[in-house]
Amino acid sequence: MTKKNIFEKLGFIEQSNEEELEVKDEAKKDHEFDLLSKLESEESINIPEPKNMPDLSKIEEKKEEVKAEVKPEVVAKEVATSESTEIEEKLDYLIGAYEKNKLMTIDEIYRNARLQTDIKRTIFMADTYLKALPENLPIDIKRQSVLDIMEVSNISKEDLLKDAYQRIDSLNTVLEETVQTSDEIMKRHETNIRELEKRIEDLKGIVQDRVKFQEDQNTMIEYEIQKIINIVEFIKPKK
Repeated sequence: MTKKNIFEKLGFIEQSNEEELEVKDEAKKDHEFDLLSKLESEESINIPEPKNMPDLSKIEEKKEEVKAEVKPEVVAKEVATSESTEIEEKLDYLIGAYEKNKLMTIDEIYRNARLQTDIKRTIFMADTYLKALPENLPIDIKRQSVLDIMEVSNISKEDLLKDAYQRIDSLNTVLEETVQTSDEIMKRHETNIRELEKRIEDLKGIVQDRVKFQEDQNTMIEYEIQKIINIVEFIKPKK
């Protein structure tokens, strides 16, 4: 590189083109040298070799495998399960409606209420003891006799009374439900009956209107036909 004289350093004389190129070339070499030094000094930056780079094709294959795992059979099974659940709910509703309209026996009511089935632990045991006594005994003696028999048999009066209350409660529950269901059914059908009666009256009115319409139409047409016949007979009398 050509050394600058004092005038060139002070900027009084411009550098020649050749000298400018030399300066730029030198600056470029210094910049490249600084970059190489910086890269060599930064040991923390580890660029993996090509052989250690992940195989992108395998990643794409893995994605396809995941998609393939969601098979149509699985989706169809889930849809079938949902439909099955919906059908079961409808069946439960229909069965419940049937049960409400079904005449239940007393045994069915007790069974549905999960009441005691062992007669010795039910209120009916007292009635069994009562029927075993002579009919001509006074009521007080009968009562005391039944209580004495229950005590000897280790049957608690309180347990029998509790059973009686539970049975009365279960019976009242069914009775209330039956009354409510019957009211709903009767009101619904009465409403339908009123609607049908109104529809019948409307249809009767339509029929009557049509009858009158047909009579009027017949009268007009028959009159016109007769009128034409009269004219024809006038022009062309019968021989």
